Amino acid sequence: MTTRLLMCAMLCLQGRFLMPGVLCLLVASIAWAAVAEPERRPPIIDMHLHASVPASPAKHDTCAGAMGAQTQDACLPVSWSPKAEAAMRQRTLAQLQHYNVVGVLHAEQADAIPAWRQAAPGRIIPSTLPLDPLQIDRQTVARVKAMKAAGTLAVLGEVGLQHHGIGLDDPRMEAFWALADEVDLPVGIRVTGPAPDARHHSAVRGGPQTLAHVLARHPHLRVYLMHAGEPTLDELLAVLDAHPQVYVDVGQLAYTQSRPAFYRDLQAMVEAGFGNRVMFGSGSRVWPESIGRAIETVNRAPFLDAGQKRDIFYNNAARFLRLSEQQRAQHQTI
Repeated sequence: MTTRLLMCAMLCLQGRFLMPGVLCLLVASIAWAAVAEPERRPPIIDMHLHASVPASPAKHDTCAGAMGAQTQDACLPVSWSPKAEAAMRQRTLAQLQHYNVVGVLHAEQADAIPAWRQAAPGRIIPSTLPLDPLQIDRQTVARVKAMKAAGTLAVLGEVGLQHHGIGLDDPRMEAFWALADEVDLPVGIRVTGPAPDARHHSAVRGGPQTLAHVLARHPHLRVYLMHAGEPTLDELLAVLDAHPQVYVDVGQLAYTQSRPAFYRDLQAMVEAGFGNRVMFGSGSRVWPESIGRAIETVNRAPFLDAGQKRDIFYNNAARFLRLSEQQRAQHQTI
């Protein structure tokens, strides 16, 4: 459309179209405005954004995804991490702006989120874990309800206590699941391999199947498995088949795995009929440019059509989060 307008304007100005002068100028101005303003990208929801802080100078130059192996590798084609919190936030927000992303921002401390929301109005959906999942009392329930009502908490996450030897179906977690069910807040769960400092991790405790026992007690609980529940694909597919309220995000798999490996797992989920429950999530911690890398990887998946890509990038997450029509409309105009 832009190209046709521009050609029309050029021919008009060259006198090859017989048009009144005012109309000719109008066509030309519309064409040049279209050229000056590139087409707007459709919105994307990143279900797995982090408000992380670079820990120390020794940990800055780290390959994305290699959290346990601090190296001085240049990490191409991703990036080195920024060396300060402000720079990390600035570069992350630049990625959100460029790709038109709304991010579910996971913060270890809830007080870290306001600065992000102020810097990027309308682009941040707040997610935190303002509690100890093993210590739930009436005050905790009241605080979580108040945060949800105030719009400062939309997702509980991320939960990863299996890194400390506590399974999702551990009896000590029951009060937490009951809270999430009662307050009707979705929960983000990390079920992938151990964090670098986790000495008590058990794949059995953290696998997707352990979630089945929780969902049997709380069938209305909304949960999503980060990093697509790797590395147990068959187990994940079984859980998705049995529990329609379970979704996944693609997480860091989009740029830490080889593309053939990532595409194999993504295609398996889509072909199994779960393409409407796969959500985009970058898993970005202190590597801002990994957001764009993950987006491009999903965009280039040869087995996905345009509609399936829009489902993964936006529609599935909007449905999972139960965004209102007003919220969806706002995302179209950020």
